[in-house]
Amino acid sequence: MDFFQVESAYISKEGCRLIWKGNDEDNQDVIVLSKEELESLVELLSKESTGKVELEDEFSTIWVNTDTTQFRLKEHKMLEVKTQLLRKF
Repeated sequence: MDFFQVESAYISKEGCRLIWKGNDEDNQDVIVLSKEELESLVELLSKESTGKVELEDEFSTIWVNTDTTQFRLKEHKMLEVKTQLLRKF
């Protein structure tokens, strides 16, 4: 899975959708972030800081490191994106 893009959330204009694409057209993973989760992530990225964002389900987390940002989701494989690439969005 490769990180593909950031889109507006369909449900709310205040959050966002992070999209990873697989090898074929129908293979994708999407993470929907709420406004609060997005604000916490943007704060870490803008300060070029490392840290953790806990998601609403209280089990899933986003780990922001210097080189990669990891999305560790409950009952799902871990997704990664280069932190530098995520900062561009």
